[in-house]
Parts: sequence; structure tokens; C-alpha cells
Amino acid sequence: MDKVSIVIPARNEENFLPKCLASIQAQTYPHDYLELVLVNSASEDGTQKIMEDFAQNSDIATKIVQNPRGDTPMALNAGYKNSTGDLILHIIAHATIEPDHIERAVKILHEKNADGVGGRIVTIGSGLNTFWDGGISAALESPFAIGNAKARISSKEGWIDNPMLTLYRRDVFDRFGYMDERLTRNQDYEFHQRCYAGGAKFWFEPSLKVRYRNRPNLRQLWRQYFNAAKWRTFMLGEHFGAVHIRHLIPPIFVLSIFISAIGFLFWRPFLFLFAIIAVAYLFGIASNTTIAAISRKKISILITLPLAFITIHFAFGIGFITGICHFILLGKKKKIFFANKQYH
Repeated sequence: MDKVSIVIPARNEENFLPKCLASIQAQTYPHDYLELVLVNSASEDGTQKIMEDFAQNSDIATKIVQNPRGDTPMALNAGYKNSTGDLILHIIAHATIEPDHIERAVKILHEKNADGVGGRIVTIGSGLNTFWDGGISAALESPFAIGNAKARISSKEGWIDNPMLTLYRRDVFDRFGYMDERLTRNQDYEFHQRCYAGGAKFWFEPSLKVRYRNRPNLRQLWRQYFNAAKWRTFMLGEHFGAVHIRHLIPPIFVLSIFISAIGFLFWRPFLFLFAIIAVAYLFGIASNTTIAAISRKKISILITLPLAFITIHFAFGIGFITGICHFILLGKKKKIFFANKQYH
């Protein structure tokens, strides 16, 4: 039987780590063949104590590793390098998995002869019961907001180039290396593109559900998508699959709105272009919001979802343009040696 190492990096996750760990403790996979590697990334709350308590009381062998730099890629690398399993599962501290997740993932990995297996991300709110929870969680499962991100919206199994929260064979890291420690965001995406280009095969199994806690408000949602887009441009020129069509639509949309609005000041026909773009966009928001409100049976979504859509689109669009200017045009990419400390 394969030994499975579960790697969970955490920074200031005292609100969510207990439930995450409880879902690990509940796994049906034999606990003698499980190893838990917890990485404390410079937490300033009770995260370390929660880790220590779990290690003391669980029948799962647990290691606690420190990442004083506080960034995500170094935390992941520390976890992977300190693990001893034949297989390695990455889970984030504000997510939970079903009791048979590991058991089924291991079986699927061998059945498909895959290098990795990822499940579907099911967004369940922030866990803080905020006003914005319904709208943000609905947006993160809407193609209108995030395009064809398979791991979030698809119900069809198959091969995938970018799985999320994946069970890997250990030799994947031997063959393709570890996370790029320069990347503040998108380090897993870059890693998967590197693996995929080298011939690695990842399987997407939508029935393997990972319940994910989203950002609690629009400010944090904006920061999440702005930084995701900015750091996506960091990979341009390094990976053929770094940018897909869905990544280009928000910056093109933002530029179109800006150019048509400014252009109107000098040439009136630009107003017609601006009106077409605005009306089409508002229609898209209205129709997708109505469908989501009906399917989820939440009236509050009529207010929160449109603002979540707008936040995601403009944050990603402006972030992408900022990244092009910062990393490509100004050449700042050459000066990046380490990722920034992680903040939600």
C-alpha cells in the first residue's frame, strides 16, 4: 500500500485549520500509511498551537515545519521536501475533503496511470458568514466570472493541464523540480505547465470534491484576482500555456472600456462603441445573476453577485495590464528572486 504524505501550508489560519485537520483525521485511508506535514508560514495567530495540539493527539504521524519567510512557494517546497510518502497530496488550510478522498484519489491515480489526480473545487463561502459570501461563492463557480476553469466549473472527468489541490506521485518532483520560489501567486499553475510540457499526465475527477473557503469581502477578492493576473504575466515567455484566451478577455475588456471612454472626449463615435460594450456587459451580468439567484434560491445574490463579477473582471484586467507593464515593459522580472509574504 502506498504511503501518502499530506502537505498543508498555513499562515494565520486559526479560524479554518481545525476543520481542515478534522477532515484529514476522518480519512478512511489507513492512518498507518498517512503522514501529515504542516508548514507554519510565519503565522501571527494561534496556527502553531493548533498544529501542535493535532500532532499530539492524532494517530496520524505529523511533522511541523517552519517557513519564516511566510510565502507560499517556499512553504510548499518545505512541505514536499520534508515528506517521505510515495504519493503527496497538497491541501490548503481553508479547505476540507470528504472522508474517502485519499482512498479514492489513490485508486484513480493507479487506474488511470496518472502522475497526479485533482478534484473539483466547490466554493462554500468564507466561513465568516459575511454579507458577500453568497455572491462571491456564486461568482467563483460561474463561467461568466472565471471562464472555462475546469477544476472549478466542470462536471466532466478527463485529462487536465492544471489540476487543483492535487495528489502527486513523488517522482513528479524528481523529474520536474519544485515550485518556483519567485512567484508570489500562480506557483502551482507554473509547476503544472512545466510538468505538462514535459509529458506529465494529470487526471481531473469532479466527484472528488474539495470544499474551499472563498475571500470574505470585495476588497480581498480584488487583491486575490489582481495579484493572480499580475503574476500570470510573469510566466510569459517561459511557458507556452501560461496564458489562455480566458485570461486575455478581462484586460481586453478593461482596455476597450478605457479607450472608448477617453476617445469620446476627442471623437463622438467612440460613445457608440462604449455604449455597445457597456450594454453587452450589463446584459451578461443581469442574465447570469438571475440564473444564479434562481438556482441557488438566494435573493441577496441579486445585489452581491453583480459586484463580485465586476470586482473579478476589473481586478484581473487591471492586474494583467499592470503585470505587463511591471514585469515585461519595465523589466522588473529580472529583479525578482523571492516571492512576497502571503496575505489573503
